[in-house]
Amino acid sequence: MTTQPLSLNTMPGLSGTFRETGLVIRREILTRTANRTILITTGLLALGVAAAAGIGGWFLVNSMEQFQAFTLNPRMLFATAMICALLTSLVYSAQSLTTGVVEEKSSRVVEILLTKIGITPLLLGKLIGIGLVTLTQLLVIGGAGVLGFSVVGGFSLLDVEAGPILVWFLIWFLLGYAIFALLNTALAATVARQEDLASAVMPLSVLQMVLLVLALYVLPNNLENGWLHALSFVPLFSSYLMPMRVGLDGVDAWQMATSAAIAVLSIPVLFWMATKLYRNNALRTGSRVSLRDALSSDDAA
Repeated sequence: MTTQPLSLNTMPGLSGTFRETGLVIRREILTRTANRTILITTGLLALGVAAAAGIGGWFLVNSMEQFQAFTLNPRMLFATAMICALLTSLVYSAQSLTTGVVEEKSSRVVEILLTKIGITPLLLGKLIGIGLVTLTQLLVIGGAGVLGFSVVGGFSLLDVEAGPILVWFLIWFLLGYAIFALLNTALAATVARQEDLASAVMPLSVLQMVLLVLALYVLPNNLENGWLHALSFVPLFSSYLMPMRVGLDGVDAWQMATSAAIAVLSIPVLFWMATKLYRNNALRTGSRVSLRDALSSDDAA
């Protein structure tokens, strides 16, 4: 992937951290929008999702008589679609973020970047830039799915207000992205070679698969389980479990707000950890280091 150069004269009206963060955001966006593979893949996925949604919607509309034996739960359908979209987006953005971090370390590009900007704006700019690209892709692909489903009259089967659900999905997407992106960045900072990256982020990848199983299979069959309810307030779990709880049993607004607030409060802590790991290991080469050593090391040699 060809990266765009940083120019300190690009945004003369800004200064300090905000100015440097803006430069990194611009660099990340330009780097990815200039990549034809990303654009083509997004277009193909949008077409595929539109076709799948259209075919699935047509099947539901024309076969509704076969489903009269049970009640179609539109909130659960929305929640399931949201969680699958969230997982796909988080996996894709994590790959872009971690690969970029390791590439910059292995190619020594990070040494040049750190002579121009600080650690905090560099990481913040990466998170925001890649997040904006990922969100745009999600909106394009999701919009294609909505269009395909609506063309065949699929929404006539769903007696639910989509507006509030979509707003909460956007909130959980942003919170989930921030939390998992910071954790992936922290883990990627401990390695300097692409071949070590997969093993470094493996625990987080496994956790996301576990969360998917909990949200789609375990929670629907254990609605009254106190442990699952408690986990839906934990930042790592809330982006998956709380949307499904909303779809299944109509969680009170205060519970959603409390869970979201806890997730928001966890972000500064995770950002501090990711920044410390990146600062301590940005210039480190060689084999992977443990998290304990990466956090305790004060040199970047």
